[in-house]
Amino acid sequence: MGKFLAAAAVSALMTTGAYAATFSGSFALSGDAFSDPGLVVNADPMSHTGSFDLDVGDSITFDLFDIWTDENSVGSDDTVAQSIIADFDFTSPAVSGTLGGSSIGNRSFTGFYQSGSVSWGGPISLAFGNGGQLDLELSDATFNRGNWWSTNPGDENGATIRLTATYVSESISPVPLPASGLLLVAGLGGLAAARRRKKAS
Repeated sequence: MGKFLAAAAVSALMTTGAYAATFSGSFALSGDAFSDPGLVVNADPMSHTGSFDLDVGDSITFDLFDIWTDENSVGSDDTVAQSIIADFDFTSPAVSGTLGGSSIGNRSFTGFYQSGSVSWGGPISLAFGNGGQLDLELSDATFNRGNWWSTNPGDENGATIRLTATYVSESISPVPLPASGLLLVAGLGGLAAARRRKKAS
């Protein structure tokens, strides 16, 4: 089961009762971090579709994707930050947004300790419907930390990026006036028109 989809199962186990909303959609990764120049990173999955359930005021945190590098050492070009972007596209409710971040290769002053790291901006707030808000935040991480003047390459030494979603406020549907209310509005409009005619004469 994919990480994004698995969150729904996790939340169902941890919470009982009816949920205020089910959030369904997908995410996809892109950015300069996945190619040279710079420390080249890999991620799995690069995109995924799934859903999770939340009550208003609640949060859920779950694994979104793994990140790592296969490079054996951090060179001078690897110490320049590269962009990494996570695009979120929800179909229910219909709302989308982007969390931008950067990855970089790190090495100590002597170069003995080396690693990669990723940091994210955010959190971001996604507004939907009439007053609805969902906040999304991704975790920072250090990956493939090694010594003896090299990294510790490979996915088994990578890190897991986690997504925290917070259902801040619920979308409020406009309440239609009952038929009697519509008649009252029409009646008031008619009275106003009659008064204007009387004034004019």
